[in-house]
Amino acid sequence: MDLSVPAVTLAGLLLATCRAAGFVMLAPPFNSRGIPAPVKGALALALSVALLHKVTANMPEPTPGFLLVGVVTEVAIGAGLGFIVQVLFTAVQMAGDLIDLTGGFSLQPAYDPMAMTVTSNVGRLHYTLASTLLFTSGGHMMLVRGFATSYEGLPVGGTVPTDQLGHVLLTALSMMFLAALQIAGPLVAVLLLADVALALLSKAAPALNIFQLGFPVKIMITLSLLGLTFPLLPPALDTLIEHATRAIVSLKGG
Repeated sequence: MDLSVPAVTLAGLLLATCRAAGFVMLAPPFNSRGIPAPVKGALALALSVALLHKVTANMPEPTPGFLLVGVVTEVAIGAGLGFIVQVLFTAVQMAGDLIDLTGGFSLQPAYDPMAMTVTSNVGRLHYTLASTLLFTSGGHMMLVRGFATSYEGLPVGGTVPTDQLGHVLLTALSMMFLAALQIAGPLVAVLLLADVALALLSKAAPALNIFQLGFPVKIMITLSLLGLTFPLLPPALDTLIEHATRAIVSLKGG
């Protein structure tokens, strides 16, 4: 029985796995440390097998030089696509960081074992809720569909569109800050008004220790009104995922 596989198919599987691995390592929610590395590798391999027909459609006959350059290029393209999604998705956590900063929770940061870093409490809560919403709403499938469509604009053997990638990243960064302000804006405005009220109270009653009184008051306001930001997460997340998918599809290589 002859079980030989064409060299083009094996080369296409290798290059597709490289791009999928770069995407899975950086794009949320697949980049979570809660997902074991073997599972990420299996997911990258499954994506490459499913998209193998797109890879081998117009791929030339593989040579050692072509494979070496192709592996580096495909990893760079996959990592770039995943980083675009990560930048836009970080807007949700940044909104929580803004609330932490204005509400006084940033004075007691918490260690996040998933990210292996010290993060804010509300920021991590927003990020966890956004990850849950991403799975329940099917947003992760939209990201996978966008990744699959990337082979139409960025075929295997092409070049990395560095100029387009820089423009897309700049747009993603501006959208990240804008989305974070839109999510956290109402609660941040209330906390700033609370600061103004406490400042006026300190002028009217100098005997009060406003510095000691201010932190419990702002923390109480933050915990009482934190739920106001939760209804803003689903539409904001849908918009961010839609823009991330469009940014991935818009890239065209040479």
